[in-house]
Amino acid sequence: MSETTAVAPIDQIEALAAEAADKSETIMVREESFELAAQIPAIVMLRLTAAGDSKTAPARQMGAILDFLNHAVAMDDRERFMDFLEEADPIIDFDELNKILEAATEVIAARPTEQS
Repeated sequence: MSETTAVAPIDQIEALAAEAADKSETIMVREESFELAAQIPAIVMLRLTAAGDSKTAPARQMGAILDFLNHAVAMDDRERFMDFLEEADPIIDFDELNKILEAATEVIAARPTEQS
């Protein structure tokens, strides 16, 4: 006798995805908390992923990272976030910036995607 796995009806799955998309999530950088954007354009994620290719020019990689960081934070926190990255004391070096990028990417990539 085979076992069956219960599957939630599609309307329940869509409701859970919508609920998850509506929750604000934050990342902590040092003692500062920044709200992440509820949604990020798919093209920004694609550019970031493509920039990871070792054949991509460094300038294009840096541009994709900057574009992602600019879109990853909610509009209300975006200017404060970018100012913080630039003016933090002690400075935020590439190692720390990479950790910030990884944290934001992890949260955003784990969100359910929305069907179009």
